[in-house]
This record gives sequence, structure tokens and C-alpha cells, in this order.
Amino acid sequence: MQTTEPTNQKFKALAVKATQIKQSNDHCSGQSETWSEVDFDAFAHMLIEECVGVIEHHCAEKEQRPVDAKSLKFALHSHFGID
Repeated sequence: MQTTEPTNQKFKALAVKATQIKQSNDHCSGQSETWSEVDFDAFAHMLIEECVGVIEHHCAEKEQRPVDAKSLKFALHSHFGID
């Protein structure tokens, strides 16, 4: 499965945080192989937490005024740098 590069620095930073270094050792030859893998469960969890933080901040700014889906969508797009 091929993955695409994150669209901006916030996505890239989350992907880097979710990346795990893996290593396999061949004890007979003494050779080892090292690679990195993105833990997609960890990435999804961090992305959701980031979104929740944006929503909480947005709602706190709105105080007692109603929050609508359009303003939340704009806040999330703005936070992640999505047009």
C-alpha cells in the first residue's frame, strides 16, 4: 500500500509522531534490518485529539453564541491549512 505525503506541516508532524522504528535481526548471520512504519491507529488517535482541541477552542471563542457546522468546518480547515 502506497501512502501519499501529508498535505501540510501539522499532518506531517502527526505522522512523524505516529512513526515507529522496526528492526529485524537474523541471529545466524548477525545482520539486521531497520525500517519505519506509521502506526495508523496512533495517527488516527492523534488526529482526532487535534480536531477535538480545535473544536473546543472554537467553541470557547464563541462563548454563548450557537456554533454551527459551517464555522467548525472553517476552523478545522484553517487550523490544518486546507483550502
